[in-house]
Amino acid sequence: MKAADRALSNIDATTLTARLTTALTGSDAPSFRPQVSQAERYLGKVSDVCFFNLVKRVLQAQPGSSDSDQRVDSYEQVGDIASPSVNVMPGRVVELPSREAAKVFADVYFSTVHLAFPFIPQSLFMRSLDQALDSSDDCSLDNTRLALIYVICAIGAYYTSIPGEQIGANKCHEVYFLQALSLALPAGADRSIHHVSLLLAQCFYMLAVCRTDSCWATLGQTVRMAQSIGLHVEQNDPQRLKGPGRLLVERRRRIWYCIYVLDRLISLQLGRPPAVHEDYCHVPLPSRLGDSDIDWDGDEFPTMFEGPSVGDYHLEVISFSRIVSQVLRDLYSPRAGQNLTSDLFNTKELDLKLIQWKQSLPRTLRFDLGHAFDKSFIFKRQRSMLAIKYHHLRALIHRPYLCYPIMRNLDDETDIALSQPNWALVSMYEKVCIAEARETARLMHSISCEKDLVQEFPWWQMISCLICAGSILVVSSIFSQQTGDALDGFDAAGISDDAETCLRVFEALSVNSTGARIARDMMEGLKECGLRWRDATLTSEPPYATLPASHIALTTRGHIPSLDGQDASVSDFSFTTPSAWPAEIMDSMAWSVQFFGAVQSGE
Repeated sequence: MKAADRALSNIDATTLTARLTTALTGSDAPSFRPQVSQAERYLGKVSDVCFFNLVKRVLQAQPGSSDSDQRVDSYEQVGDIASPSVNVMPGRVVELPSREAAKVFADVYFSTVHLAFPFIPQSLFMRSLDQALDSSDDCSLDNTRLALIYVICAIGAYYTSIPGEQIGANKCHEVYFLQALSLALPAGADRSIHHVSLLLAQCFYMLAVCRTDSCWATLGQTVRMAQSIGLHVEQNDPQRLKGPGRLLVERRRRIWYCIYVLDRLISLQLGRPPAVHEDYCHVPLPSRLGDSDIDWDGDEFPTMFEGPSVGDYHLEVISFSRIVSQVLRDLYSPRAGQNLTSDLFNTKELDLKLIQWKQSLPRTLRFDLGHAFDKSFIFKRQRSMLAIKYHHLRALIHRPYLCYPIMRNLDDETDIALSQPNWALVSMYEKVCIAEARETARLMHSISCEKDLVQEFPWWQMISCLICAGSILVVSSIFSQQTGDALDGFDAAGISDDAETCLRVFEALSVNSTGARIARDMMEGLKECGLRWRDATLTSEPPYATLPASHIALTTRGHIPSLDGQDASVSDFSFTTPSAWPAEIMDSMAWSVQFFGAVQSGE
């Protein structure tokens, strides 16, 4: 990290910004960013921001009050970085960083993003970087390759700036990214895997700086560009699978599946339909070989070896992304949620698939097993990435049953009167959701500094995962305190402490991450709403609802999936029934429908 600090200290972001502005606009204007109007923004039910705002509005609707804050809180960044509306200019407007800084930035990228998305061969990139640094000729590289270098420098510069202690330190990442945008050719002008890789790299920068909507739009362009050059299909041509042709085929496969995985990740984060449809693609899986195991300049593709491989991670995440597709379709599509019995069945099936996926992971990637004396930082980081993905997705699978039915749009009394076995499953799935949110928060316990979070975990999705987990923990801790039943073994104090962990992480990163700072404020506001809701309901009369005895006793025996995927009897668990809930929750079912429309458009 000292090398990065030294390299960054030599970069004057203010000077770079001024030079870029002058070169692009031809004047010394202080800003070239256009005004961005507040546009409509759709967020689906699975979105962490949509869920957060639903929880906020439920907690704001205190007894006796019909007022609630209709604003949609979000950590999304709008207008911080704007693409200059100019043509590509010849030559470099902003010089590349020094050799030392550029090497640091590249190393950060290839030790973080590249471990999860190996779409840029490191050896080929480093050769281009050396060529750009060594040459005084501005045309030594084409615009696409040069723009890619600037994007990688932007990502590396941003990652190294987050742990900084000075507010606004090292904003050079914005300048590098703007320079990359100014160099990139218009859509369709460069139809190649190099341009697809450039667009994909831009997506990861946008994700890192919490410009998710821009990432969504750029990824859509990436998908279309990839399809236009046939990355989504592979012809059976034996000649292409020999010698150098096999290397090109492998690279195309890796690029396509990185697009596929990112497409699922963004759809899960925003609640929007995926751009890639499996039925219209046919591409064999990439090799298990790691990027460094392949000589991308060679004439032959290396033979696969036995034992652990860095490339195993990519294959496992592809399988994981297929489960994500099913979760989006079966549990969170616009047509999902119409039939509770069907939802419960889909939840059971998807949870079983996810557990089986975890259990089938190679030993080196099993994040739930011990790895004493394992010195590989690559496998350690890959395990951390898989762990956060697994616990986050499992929480999402069971989240529809959290604080049921207040968090769902149930205005039909016949639907509310659930059968006893269904109430048992709903209660059990609620506990799974809370347990997985706690596991997500507890992954942060091993973090000793901000750098660990940024480099040991997938930073590009951490704010989303922690906002989701924190929202689950806040609302569950408030309701468990109100009922006094500790959610069948989950103590309210422990849940609150785990929610506080998410808040502390945002606080630690808020110095130089605008997204983390806004997320911190969102979580603090949500916690305050919860405390006010609890104080208001404690003084209301009567404190608890009284339901018929048929809803109190759960004597029906049956078999349901236990937490580890095995069968277990309903009688082996103690379940919270509607009779144990505050009266306000039961009374709220009639008005809870108003919240669902509001979070879609921010009206």
